[in-house]
Amino acid sequence: MQFTKLAIVAFLAGVGLAAPAEAGLSKRARESVHLVDCGTYQVADYYADDTQDGKFPGDNNECVSNGGFHEGSSTSCKFGSGVTFSWFLSSGARSAAQATQVGTGSNGFHNFNCFRDDNHVLYTDGHGNACKSIYVCFDA
Repeated sequence: MQFTKLAIVAFLAGVGLAAPAEAGLSKRARESVHLVDCGTYQVADYYADDTQDGKFPGDNNECVSNGGFHEGSSTSCKFGSGVTFSWFLSSGARSAAQATQVGTGSNGFHNFNCFRDDNHVLYTDGHGNACKSIYVCFDA
């Protein structure tokens, strides 16, 4: 009988201790790379937290894509941080429907799945160019 009472108390204490830990769990921010068209040039913009994608990510988190975004082949660029992001876009990616997976990418740390984005303006650069997200790659 004494053992049963002790087991019940231990069980209830365990449940009480587990609840705060579970309540403290939070979802990890979603990492992303946006392939962006600023009109006269194209860039890749890295966001450690994709909810921050409405503003310029900072010089170390942006790299110019010389030659643009090539469909049907691999392209890469090196960020100011020294990290290189490489991606592959399938042929016809630009004409794909919004949210369709059109490619893959990697930054050497994570793999990414790339999707056709909706051309929303991420930010306006210092020259007044509206920089629009053409593709978005999320960590896989």
